[in-house]
Amino acid sequence: MDDQESQIHQLVESAEREQDRGSELRRDALTKLIEVAHSSNSQLKCYAANHIRYFFNDFPDLEEDAINVVYDLCEDQDSRVRIEGYRAISSVSAVENKWVKRNSDVLVQLLQSDEPEEVAVVKTALCDHLDMDPGVTLGVLCDQIIPPEYAIDEEEQQIRDRLRSLVIAFLKVDAVESIIRKYTKTPGTDTENVLVSQLLMAIKRLETRDVEVIIKDLLLMMPCYIPGSARGMDLLHVLIDKARSSLNVKSNDLGSIKTIDFYISLAHFVAIQKRVASPVVLLRFYCTSLMGKPVLQRFSPEEQLVLAGRVVEALEACEDESRLRPQICSHEQLSFLRRQVVDGVPNLLEALHDTKLESSTMWDTLRSLLLACKHRKEREDWVVPFNLATSISRFQTQAEQWGPGNNSDEIRVLIRSLTETSMSQASSSTTVDGDGLYERPAHLPARPQIGRPPLKRPDMSRPSHTSTSGAVSNSRPAIQTRDSGSVALPKRSLSSGEAVPHIKRAKTEFTEERQLTPSLLSRMTMPIPNDAEKASRKRGGAGKTRTDDSSEPDKHPMSGYSIKGAAAHAERGEESRDPTPRTSSLLDRMNRSEGMDGGGKWKRHRGKA
Repeated sequence: MDDQESQIHQLVESAEREQDRGSELRRDALTKLIEVAHSSNSQLKCYAANHIRYFFNDFPDLEEDAINVVYDLCEDQDSRVRIEGYRAISSVSAVENKWVKRNSDVLVQLLQSDEPEEVAVVKTALCDHLDMDPGVTLGVLCDQIIPPEYAIDEEEQQIRDRLRSLVIAFLKVDAVESIIRKYTKTPGTDTENVLVSQLLMAIKRLETRDVEVIIKDLLLMMPCYIPGSARGMDLLHVLIDKARSSLNVKSNDLGSIKTIDFYISLAHFVAIQKRVASPVVLLRFYCTSLMGKPVLQRFSPEEQLVLAGRVVEALEACEDESRLRPQICSHEQLSFLRRQVVDGVPNLLEALHDTKLESSTMWDTLRSLLLACKHRKEREDWVVPFNLATSISRFQTQAEQWGPGNNSDEIRVLIRSLTETSMSQASSSTTVDGDGLYERPAHLPARPQIGRPPLKRPDMSRPSHTSTSGAVSNSRPAIQTRDSGSVALPKRSLSSGEAVPHIKRAKTEFTEERQLTPSLLSRMTMPIPNDAEKASRKRGGAGKTRTDDSSEPDKHPMSGYSIKGAAAHAERGEESRDPTPRTSSLLDRMNRSEGMDGGGKWKRHRGKA
């Protein structure tokens, strides 16, 4: 030790023994320590760092100079001097509490040191500041975690990102025990409010990288996060808002989907696994924002299977809450949520129906979804819609191939119980009723009634041929339905095995009417008393006959038969198939008794003269 060092030691020791804290001797000692802190002697620098604290609080006008000297020592080229400077910061804060916030901020910056030994001293100094004023120090630490609202350049962004990770690591590893056991042990303290509010703010602004550590390793470790707590609900709402905002970004790129899945998984962890928030809120979010087909299709098949499993777990958690804590999830809420889940089951089943994803997890998820449908069916007298029954039935073959075990027997029973009724109703609905209309499935709303006249069937009791004078009539009018353009004819009653000719579609209405016009033979078969003889004599006197020029002898000619043609047709036995007895006309009796000549004139039988 040289003379200069000896003189400084003597001065400082004398000043420390001075009772008057504002004496000139103490001021001279503090001034000398500030001076030697800027010297090139490392020994004096370390001595100054260790003794400034004894005089720092006595002279407010020298505080700023003294604290700046301490900060300079923390940036000295000599590692020993820097370490003493770190310790001097803690000693100054212990003497004057108003410097805790500023000194904590300096120590946070010093976490970026590349020397592990120095970093250890800095962390110890930070822990000391937590003991001095935990609320202020935690606020400073959280300020370094929350991203700024204003834009910063790339270099500063990198510095802040690195510093943020260092602060989170410090809180997670070095300070968490003190935070849990001392600073937040009593719920509702100012320290707890500062830490929770600041970390929630950080979650709102941060990207995904550090959020998981903040939630799992810091927030949920605090005693205030207990089942059903208000703190847990606040955290769940923040995570749901982050997931919803990511869903509103209409993008299917991998980064966007990963972000959505990240926040959904954290929300599920908070509400379902840790149970620190109500699962009702989470399940409602699943039903309203995730179970739609367009949203599900944004995820890969593997991710869709995971989402379906999370919906099932959330529903089961709500059922547990309804039993244990009905004030959190009432019976009415549970029924409503179950209906929402069941309404979205067809989309979830479509996501599950992938043979590549067949596993015990898939079958467990399917079983839970089918049980939800069964509970609704049994408790609400609900009919399984046809589209849902179709989706469920697609798993029947897979369940049979899965073999025994893995709930396969129970799944097969559930599939049959949910699909038999709907499928039978769907099968019966395919039969046509009397009016030619299909019955609608029972679960669909009634079809609006459209007024139309009822379709009438022809009266088969009426005679098939009628005689009108001066007009051509059709005794079998065509019936055209509303739904098709085809022409349907009423059936004819068959007598004595009469063959029904194949009805082809008429090219024109005129041709059809001509084919259906009653012939002369059909009119002659009807008894017309007193008129038949007169008509036959008139035609016979004309001396003209009409011949049947039809190429098909089994069909009536278009224009009817002449008297001679009718007689010839009768001789061929065409009318012998009619089992109905006919009354013989006067013309028939005269033919049998007298006969006719070839010209249609009557021959008289005369006796010999």
